[in-house]
Amino acid sequence: MNHSNINDNATFWIVGDADRGLNEARLLNGMLTTLEAQVYEEKRCHWERLQNLRMNVVPFVIDMAHNTLTYNERYEDALREFVRGLVPPFGLRRMILTRVLKADPWIAAGGPALAAVGDVADEDEHVAEFDVFSNLLGLNELFGWAMEPTPSGL
Repeated sequence: MNHSNINDNATFWIVGDADRGLNEARLLNGMLTTLEAQVYEEKRCHWERLQNLRMNVVPFVIDMAHNTLTYNERYEDALREFVRGLVPPFGLRRMILTRVLKADPWIAAGGPALAAVGDVADEDEHVAEFDVFSNLLGLNELFGWAMEPTPSGL
């Protein structure tokens, strides 16, 4: 029964009082079933949209920005302009921009690092982390002490 046609609902008002309650209950049941399906579909689409944003759109936009934008002390403003250029202005832009700004690791760092900075510069020789930290923390002496023979009296 299609409830959108006025003729389908006309019998609802014509029937006598005995059948009226039954028709009302049947009509309401149909409406509630349709509403329940619509609510479920709306929730499913909502979660699917958020999943698409989080797993596809936002990481892709961030990757594009990292490959396109150069070092800039106003990185967040440059990123905003970059997203404005990519995303159409109505509906999606604010949703995507908000999530990109929240997820971009360069925002917290103040932008991409300069290539001349020592911790990101390419090095031919890598110093073993153990040597650096063992000297710093005195681990060499600790291992030396641990390897000493135990006194015979113990």
